[in-house]
Parts: sequence; C-alpha cells; structure tokens
Amino acid sequence: MRNLRHAFAPLALLLAVSTLGLTGCGGGKSIAQPKPLTDLPAPTYRMQVVWHSNGGKGQGKYEDGFVPAVSGNRVYTANRDGEVAAFNLANGRRLWHTRLDATLASGPTTVDDRLLVGTRDGQVIAVSADDGAKQWQTDLSSEVIAPPAGADGIAVARTVDGHVAAMDLASGKRLWTIEGTVPNLTMRGTSTPKIRNQTVYIGMDSGKMLALDLQTGEQKWSQTVALPDGRSELDRIVDVDAAPLLDGDTIFAASTGDVVAALSRNTGQIRWKHAIASGLNMALDNGQLYVTGLDGVVWGVSAANGEPAWKNDSFQYRKVSAPTVLDGNVLVGDYKGYLHWLSRDDGHEIARGRPFGQAIRAQPVVVDGNQAIVLGADGELARVRFVPNGQ
Repeated sequence: MRNLRHAFAPLALLLAVSTLGLTGCGGGKSIAQPKPLTDLPAPTYRMQVVWHSNGGKGQGKYEDGFVPAVSGNRVYTANRDGEVAAFNLANGRRLWHTRLDATLASGPTTVDDRLLVGTRDGQVIAVSADDGAKQWQTDLSSEVIAPPAGADGIAVARTVDGHVAAMDLASGKRLWTIEGTVPNLTMRGTSTPKIRNQTVYIGMDSGKMLALDLQTGEQKWSQTVALPDGRSELDRIVDVDAAPLLDGDTIFAASTGDVVAALSRNTGQIRWKHAIASGLNMALDNGQLYVTGLDGVVWGVSAANGEPAWKNDSFQYRKVSAPTVLDGNVLVGDYKGYLHWLSRDDGHEIARGRPFGQAIRAQPVVVDGNQAIVLGADGELARVRFVPNGQ
C-alpha cells in the first residue's frame, strides 16, 4: 500500500503510519505480510538483461514519483539527490549527468527538448535534454511528487496541497493556478496530469477527475469517481492518484477508494465502475485494462464494460509496481526486485526475472515493443527482455 499523509499529523506519526502494510482502505489495520513467491512450473521463457547501468542514489523510501523517461535514442533518470542523467538507449552508457541544487521528488518528463522534474520544496525545474543545462525554475505552493506534464508550449504540475499550476514551457512563467483543497488524511501520491487537445485531465484527492482548459485553467467538467464512505478518515480515503489513461473518447481513472472507472473524455460522464482500489497508473492493450490493486493483486478487466477477465493474487502485499504491456503480455515489478511477466489471456505468470536486488516501484517503460527499461529504487537501471528458453 502507498504511504499516507495527514494535513495535521506530526512527522513522527506520519512516518510510523506510512510504514504499515495495511490490508486496504476499508478499515482493516493489521500488518499484511508479503506473499512468498512460489516456483514457476517449467517456464518456457526467461528474462535476459540487455544492459545494466547506474542512475544514482535512487528514489528514497517514501518517493514513488521517479520514473525513467525514454525519448529518441536516450533514457533519462532523476533521483532525490538532485541528479539528472541521460543514457544511451542501445547500450546504457551514460551520456551526461548534472546535479541540481534541490531535493527532487518526481520526474523526469520529456517535453520537446526539455526535461521537467519536481522538487520537495515545491518547484518545477526544466533542464536541457541535450546536455542537462538548467533552463528555469518556478516556485509553486508545495511539493511536486508526481511528474509534471507538458504540451503545446505549456507545462502543468499538481502539488500536494491540491493546486494545479501551468507554466510557460520556454520561460517557466506562471500562467494560471487552480487552488484546490485536500482531505485531512490522504495517500502520499498525486496524479500526473495528462494533456490532450488543449485540455488537462487530472485526478484529485477528493475523489474527483477534472478537465481544465490548457490555456486558461478554466474548468470544463468535474466528475466524482469515488465518494468517501466509512466512519474513520482512513476508511474515507478516495484519492485519484493514478494518471488518467486516455484512449479515444474514453478516460480510465483509478481511486484508492475502491473504484476503477471509465469516463467520457468530452463530458466526464461515468460509463462504468468496478470495485478495485488502486493508486497506480494503469495500462491498456487490445481492449483490456490492466490494474495493480493496493493489495498487490494484478487485474485484467474489459475496457468496454469493466468486467474482470482475470486476476492474479500471487503477489499480494509485495508492493507491486504499476503494470505495463510488454510484447503483448503484462509486466510488473515488486519490492524484492523481481519482474513478473503475466499472460494477457488469463494472468498466469509466464516468466520471472531479477535484474537487480532492489525494489522496482516505477512503472517499467517499454521500448521497441518487446523490451523494457526498469528503474530500481536505489538507482539501478536496466534494459531487459524475455526470450524463449534455449536462446
């Protein structure tokens, strides 16, 4: 389960609460033990490491906002110590490295010829994707713990206090800010904005999904994905922390309040809902939506109506990453550094590999359709693929 934050809680209490592996957001407060892995019966595929490199000191214990970014023939990484680096996609060789005078919390995001990162002190920083030279820094209202987004000359970031801010991509000048509020107790995570056709789509801690005009910040629509329900603040957590997943005229949203939903991109109207609690990004392929639950259960559900096709509960409480689609099947990582490659048809585990011995919390990034870039929590970086045994 992801970490919790409380608007009024002392730091010591926050850290104590965030280390508990809670059984869900429905009132169960017992510490959940990670499910042991079982041996795979005669796997026909194996994981192969194409290359391995080091991206620095990594994410930190409580930060999940660092993701590898791929653009052209380069892979970009960032870490909490302010390090941003570029690597050759083909061989993993480091091309450049820069150190910013900031404690980073998210990123990088590639937008045109820039990289965007967020900081613990509430800034968005842009650096050159070519050589890492710092271009601008803009102060926002609070931490930026989800990667910023950018399109059409504008960068957009969500802050932990519920604000959404837009900046000029060339200069960093603030263009507009939407001031939001957050409940007393929320998950430590925020939604990465998605931009399409001059509209910003973003999830909020209130359980809502918003559509905002990219140029002005004017609200186009607001839709409640999940409603608070329960007696305790813990029961009533409904954060929409997963990045909106856009497909044609549909948006898929996930809430920690036990809801995965499909909405109309134009109006926000709910098309279907299914009871899965998730705070992680989702993946979509060939009419099937893939979701990692807060409890580590991986689901395949119909994108058309939300009906489950399968679920795999073999990785419960193993702090499973967001899923991605690799060579037609589903790839997730876990807290021990294992990658699990699951069948798109029924969810069974086809193959397993361990590129390094550190947690894989970042969603793997697929390259060339059949290989993935994987980032470890301590900064290790690898390009992997799954090949038939005997190759």
